[in-house]
Amino acid sequence: MLKVKTQRALAVKIAAFALLTIVAACPAFGQTVEAVRASIPYEFTFGSNVLPAGSYKLTVTKFGLQAQAPSGEVYRAPIVTRLGGPTALFQGGSLVFDKSGPVRILSEVWIAGSDGILLHSTPKGHAHEVVLLSEDLDQKGTLSGKSAYNQTCIRCHGADGKGDKNADKFFNTTIPRLNSSTVQGKSDAELKEIINQGSSAMPPVEIDESGFRHRLPPQDVDAVVAYVRTLKQ
Repeated sequence: MLKVKTQRALAVKIAAFALLTIVAACPAFGQTVEAVRASIPYEFTFGSNVLPAGSYKLTVTKFGLQAQAPSGEVYRAPIVTRLGGPTALFQGGSLVFDKSGPVRILSEVWIAGSDGILLHSTPKGHAHEVVLLSEDLDQKGTLSGKSAYNQTCIRCHGADGKGDKNADKFFNTTIPRLNSSTVQGKSDAELKEIINQGSSAMPPVEIDESGFRHRLPPQDVDAVVAYVRTLKQ
């Protein structure tokens, strides 16, 4: 009889410990955070759903990542694990998509001020595409050249225009160094065209404002070009 009571007491302790462990783990892994918005310009896979392009509100909950469509419909995807960081490449907030042919899968979510979230892992044979999350403009609603650069260019080109080896590795290419004679030798009109229209290896420069992506207005393009000129060797 004493042995049975001892076993029961032990079982109760084990159950209590397991419950305490689960409760303690929930805030660390899935505590609800303030929602962020992302305007995603293409169809993408989110968990088990294929979602159309559009503006989505993303919220991390203890049940996973929640995506609310403009229609109000809510979709959920389980979180595989947390990713240490955020690295300098993503610290402003970014979505990373694994792209294989026409298929894009939301694989990583980086929200400013917190660790990254892994939703899906594609082992090989894919490229990466990044969508920036919204960042605030200044009180005047315009950006200085450096501010515009920091919100749109710094992740790939580096703080001083000398590039970022992590970005090179991530995109599997050597990203042009903005302080190089090749870039500095281009005219202002050529640089503006690259910013506005993109190139074969780079999409047009866009910024997120209140959750909506748009290309830089002319005054900000001029400011970025002027700032890039200060980076020459």
